[in-house]
Amino acid sequence: MNFQDDFESERSESTDEEWWAEDQNEDSNDEQEIEEHEYSTSDDPARTIKIRLFLRDEGFSDSKWMKTLVAECTCDGSVVANALARYIDRICIRSEFWERMEEESEGMCDIAFNIFNRFGFIQTNPLFIIEELCVTAFDLRRKGLGQKMATLLLERAKRLSSEDEAVDDILLDENPESNAVSERLWTLHAFVSPGILTSEIESQLKGKSAEERLIMKEQLQFGAINFWRSCGFRRIGASHCFAYSFNLQHQSHALTAASDYNPRRSRAEELETEELQLIYESDRHIRPQDLRMERLRDTLPLHHAALTLTDEELKAFFVNHADDGTDWDRLTNSESTLLHLTACELKPLSTQWLLKNVHYADSWRSARDIKGNTPLEALQEKLEEMRSQKRVFVRVLNISDRFEGHCDTAVSCLSLLQDQVGLGSSEAYLRYGCTCGGCVGGFISARMRDSLISQGEVNYDLSREFINDGHYWVKSNSDILVHLDRDVRRNLKTNKSLRKGFVNIFQIAVECLEARRVPTPENLEWFCNNRSEWPPHTRNFLQRAGVQGGCRAVLRYMFDAAKEEEEYEEAGNGEFYPSSNLPTCRNDYEFEFVARVCGYAESDSM
Repeated sequence: MNFQDDFESERSESTDEEWWAEDQNEDSNDEQEIEEHEYSTSDDPARTIKIRLFLRDEGFSDSKWMKTLVAECTCDGSVVANALARYIDRICIRSEFWERMEEESEGMCDIAFNIFNRFGFIQTNPLFIIEELCVTAFDLRRKGLGQKMATLLLERAKRLSSEDEAVDDILLDENPESNAVSERLWTLHAFVSPGILTSEIESQLKGKSAEERLIMKEQLQFGAINFWRSCGFRRIGASHCFAYSFNLQHQSHALTAASDYNPRRSRAEELETEELQLIYESDRHIRPQDLRMERLRDTLPLHHAALTLTDEELKAFFVNHADDGTDWDRLTNSESTLLHLTACELKPLSTQWLLKNVHYADSWRSARDIKGNTPLEALQEKLEEMRSQKRVFVRVLNISDRFEGHCDTAVSCLSLLQDQVGLGSSEAYLRYGCTCGGCVGGFISARMRDSLISQGEVNYDLSREFINDGHYWVKSNSDILVHLDRDVRRNLKTNKSLRKGFVNIFQIAVECLEARRVPTPENLEWFCNNRSEWPPHTRNFLQRAGVQGGCRAVLRYMFDAAKEEEEYEEAGNGEFYPSSNLPTCRNDYEFEFVARVCGYAESDSM
C-alpha cells in the first residue's frame, strides 16, 4: 500500500507508477456507480476539492469476487489526489485464494501471503484492501484530504458489503439492517500495507550518507504509519500490515494510536543495507549480497560458516574453533544466534554439536531474533514457507498441494530443538506438519478424518439406492463414478456384483479411518480381505478395476467431496460443520496433500 498525504511518498515498484495515467486514458464507460463529493480545505480562503468515487470495470477480472474502487480528486480542473482499493469476496475464491490474489497486483499478493493462509483465513467474509492513496499536489498535503478519501473509501466498502450478492441471497426480509447484514459488516476488515516509494525523493537522497538516507526513509515510513493509525487502522500482530474493523465493538477500537504495537527493528541491519545500496549505486557490477557475506566473514566467521559450509564441513569447523576463544555468543545484525542459523539452514549435525558442546546453547533455545522468533519458531516459519510458497522472479506461487513431507534434515532439526531423543510416532507429526499431535499417519487430522468418514457414510447410503437397475444407477451416479476407468464404468451397467463392490469401498474406507489407519489402497485391500464378505462383491470389483484404480475411484471422490463441503461450510455459517468440537490442526484443510500422500494424487486421474 502506498500513500502520499502528510509527507512525501512513492510506490515501491516502478511498474505500478503508471496505473493512474493508464486510468485516465481508459474509456469513461468503465466507470460505474459514480458518486460525487466535495471537500473544503482549511486554507484562507478555503479551496473546494471535488471528489469522484466510482467502481471501475477491470475487464480482465472476475467481477464476482473482486470490485475495484477508485477515487479521483480535482481542484480547479486539475487532478490533485487519487486512490485505488479492492473489495474482495473470499467466499468466491477460497479454494484458490493465494493464486487469485497473487495474479492481480503486488499489493494484494503482499497482504494475502503475509496475513492469510492459502484458503483466505483469518476470516471467510469480505476484505477491503486500499492499495493506493496519493495526494500528488504538494500544497494540498497535511490539509486532511487524505483522511477524507480514506473515510469515503471505508464508507463505500461498508455499503458494498451490505449490498453484496451473497448477503442478499440469505436475507428473508427487506430490512437492510437485518442481523445477516450486521454480522457481515462485523467481519468485514479493511487492510493496508503502508510503504514508501523513493522516486519522488530520489533527488534529495543524492549526496547523502547512508545514515542520512536511512533517517529520511524512517521519517517517511513513520509518517505513513501514523496517517493510517489516525484513520483507525491498527497493526496486525508483528506484521507490516494494518487493519480496520467495521465492528465498532472490536477491541482494536479501544487501542489508542500511541499504544499500537511497533515491532523491534535492527538499525544495524537497516544501516548496512543503505551502505550496500550506496556502493551498488556507484558500481552496478557489485552484488550487495556478496558484500554482505564478505563483511559477515570478517566480523563473524562462525556465523558466516553456518551459512556457507555443508553440515559435515560446518561441524568440523566448529570442532576446530572450539578452544580458540571465538565469540560463540555473538549475534548477527538480525539478532540471530548460531542456533538460529544452523537450524534454519537444516544442518542437524552442526545443530546437535552446538547443543552438546556450547554452554550458551540452553539460553539460545529461548533467544529471539529481531522478528521475535526462537530458533524453533524461526525454523517452523521457514518450513511453512517452503511447504506453501515458491518465489519465481516477482511472482509467489502456491505449492501447498505438492507438499510430500519435510526432508530428513528438517525433521532432525525440529526434533533436536524440541529435545525429542526418541521420536517414535512423533516423527510423522514433524515430517508432515501436524500441530495437533493426533494426526493419523501424521497428516490426517481429526477434523479431516471426521469429514472423510462423513462422506463415506453418506455416499455409501446414497449409492445403494436403485442399485438393481444398472443403467439408471450408472447414470444417476455419474458424478461419483467420475474417477473410474470408462471400461469398468460400462461393466457396472450390467454387473450388479461390481456395483455392490464399488459401493462397499465407501464403507471399507470408513472402517479403515475409524480404526485410525491411513486409507491407502494396501490398507483398504487388507480390510476388504478381512471382512469375510460373501458373495465377494468387493474383491470382484477390485479384481476388475485393479486395487489401485478401484480404491482411487472412491477415495478420490471422497477427498474432493469433503474438500468442497468444508469450503461451503467455512464460507457459510458452519451450521452443519461436523467437526466443530474437534481440535484444530495445520493439516485440517490440506485435502490434496493428504490425498497425494495416500496415493490418490489428482494428476493420476484416469
